[in-house]
Amino acid sequence: MSNGKRLALVVGLVAFSRAALAADGVPPMCVDVSAPKAVVAARHGSWTVLNDAQWEFLRGIYVMNPETPPGLPYGDHAALARFDGNPGGIVFFIDDNKACTPMMAPAELVSVIDEVATRAVKHEGAGL
Repeated sequence: MSNGKRLALVVGLVAFSRAALAADGVPPMCVDVSAPKAVVAARHGSWTVLNDAQWEFLRGIYVMNPETPPGLPYGDHAALARFDGNPGGIVFFIDDNKACTPMMAPAELVSVIDEVATRAVKHEGAGL
């Protein structure tokens, strides 16, 4: 299975699980975190819990992303799912034991997420 299909499978898993969880009072677009983690593991991907600085950074990206619902994402931390051979990934915002509001992360964003983790953010350009 191609990496693009793997990413689509994980996002689809979350999207199609919403209806099943709605009756339990779980916020929309959330599933038990074990579900996407299992899909990632089965596809030999990696699941990385992000630090507080990365989570705060990604909350801002989420709010400005026209492909995500309006408002802040659910949760109090985030995780990044990655697959070998694909430089991008999927960000899941984690609320207790629920993986919520998945957001596709292109390679350029994953690179900045890594820089935020090491506090090695590079400022490009000549300034004002």
